[in-house]
Amino acid sequence: MGGVFAVLSLKKLNVVDIVVKGLKLLEFRGFNGSGVAVLNNDNVAVYKDAQKIDNVYEKYKLDKVSSWIALGHTRYATHGKPHIDNTHPHVDCSNRIAVAGDGAIANYESLKDETIMRGHRVVSRSDFEVIAHIIEDQVGKGLDLLSSFREVLKDLDGFYNIVALDSKCKCLAAYVHGPPLYVGVSSEYIAISSGKGALYGVSDRYFRLEDGEILAVSENGLVVENLKGDRVAKELKPIDIDPRYIDKDGYQHNMLREIYEIPEALLRTLYSVQEKYLSFAAKLVNDAEKIFIIGNGTSLHAAYIGSYYLSELAGITSIVVSAAEFPLYHVDNVGPGTVVIAISQSGETGDVLSSVFEAKLRGATILGLTNYIGSRLANLSNLYLPIGAGPEVAIPATKTFTSTLLLLYLIALRAGRNNGKISSDEYKARIEEIKRLSKDLKNNIPLIEGVAEVAAKKIAECRSGYIISRGITYPLALEAALKIKEVAYMHAEGVEAGEFKHGPQTIIEKGIFTTFIMPVEKQALQATYELIAMAQEKGSSTIIVGFESDIKINEVSNAIRILIPYTSRYLAPIALIIPLQLTAYKLGLILNRPIDNPRYLTKTVH
Repeated sequence: MGGVFAVLSLKKLNVVDIVVKGLKLLEFRGFNGSGVAVLNNDNVAVYKDAQKIDNVYEKYKLDKVSSWIALGHTRYATHGKPHIDNTHPHVDCSNRIAVAGDGAIANYESLKDETIMRGHRVVSRSDFEVIAHIIEDQVGKGLDLLSSFREVLKDLDGFYNIVALDSKCKCLAAYVHGPPLYVGVSSEYIAISSGKGALYGVSDRYFRLEDGEILAVSENGLVVENLKGDRVAKELKPIDIDPRYIDKDGYQHNMLREIYEIPEALLRTLYSVQEKYLSFAAKLVNDAEKIFIIGNGTSLHAAYIGSYYLSELAGITSIVVSAAEFPLYHVDNVGPGTVVIAISQSGETGDVLSSVFEAKLRGATILGLTNYIGSRLANLSNLYLPIGAGPEVAIPATKTFTSTLLLLYLIALRAGRNNGKISSDEYKARIEEIKRLSKDLKNNIPLIEGVAEVAAKKIAECRSGYIISRGITYPLALEAALKIKEVAYMHAEGVEAGEFKHGPQTIIEKGIFTTFIMPVEKQALQATYELIAMAQEKGSSTIIVGFESDIKINEVSNAIRILIPYTSRYLAPIALIIPLQLTAYKLGLILNRPIDNPRYLTKTVH
């Protein structure tokens, strides 16, 4: 996955520097490698490496390279570690076709095997290289690039977009089946970009290429069609982006952008995990004599929810431990037959790596979950699975938390299916529900943001507060409190609802806020309403986060309600954390904090 930026000059001007500039503005989408493909007579020449675009520019002296069509990419590694071979753009065997893309090809493994059997030389472990070879087969039959695209799409499963450069027709083609592409138009250039912000200064107007649409670009202009071949009319809009924020794709902060990316990130996670590796992971946990789940901070909070998933969906008991505590108190209970599920978004967290090293010395099997497959955790693991959320620039974790939850859910689902606790039909239904959740969240995040701002203003009047929940959503209270501390520098404490009366309630008064995440367990709901009444009685500023379907929430007076559409029990933590993340963000904004880079914190803790 990563960011794509391609440009064709209608006046046949050199566009290499324009593509390089676009890729620099898209580095928030990936920084594990970058490359540019250009016309070289009747072939394509590719300049790439597992480095940022500035380094590639210097290495290959791209200021001396000229082409009126160029296709560029900046990569975030999910299939294949950071390496020059795995870096986009990829080419076919004849160097006629160059391909770059974003997302994940779910059936990549089988397509790769079939491609090799047909005699192609596949040099990378990137899922997108096979597309160049499949197009090569089709154009070899006499099809043009657009017709070849249609044939290729019949074979692909996943969440992806593709941009291809054909040196023979001197044209570009693009297709969207998931991550959006933005097409910019001016009197001189037609540009294709993964982000609207990168089009600023290149194009006057733009349109968004929608799911299921194919774009063809040549010196004669552009055409958009659907999969049936029917023309699609597109309305051009002005590029309405604040130039101060073009490096964040128009958002004021990376944290806000990354919250808005959660629906897309969930689908990235779903399709990034290859079937055979998910099956291996399920077998590991099913066969384990003992399971520990370790992590720090946000990853630890995800681990707590993961233990609910394993217990209820697969009948597997796991022990959740802070990676800082694991070597001190639990490592002596580790041996052959133990599986340690180690979670680290960066893959470089010091306590996690120390715990993994000690566990491996004692014969444990390590299942690593990381958002960076070139990390030390990935290298130390017996098996690792990609979180697949895409790069997260802001230090406060948002989309990596929700994607980690989804990955843990997928492991538990597969383990439950393999051991007979979940039927194949139920498994398929739950996967479809994930897709629906992504769509629902995409539609509702802007509405949630508005109410979260109201809640943040109320919290800003307070000096401290509690976030309270119970059951599978209790770890969300811990995570939400962490976000408020990180982003707003305000004290907040996550409390299990059953423990609230055992001490914490003594300091409830005016100036102390209470945020209640309504439990998804029916038996816990009534008790939570009693706690809300008690907190309000004592003068606390009250916020309630729950589902629109809970009619009783609307009966609570003098409370700010952040309500979202209903989703099932196991996906509820993924949905309900978003209002809390947005509230923390808005609170930090109100208090004028450095949102993306909180003091004393780094993305990787050694």
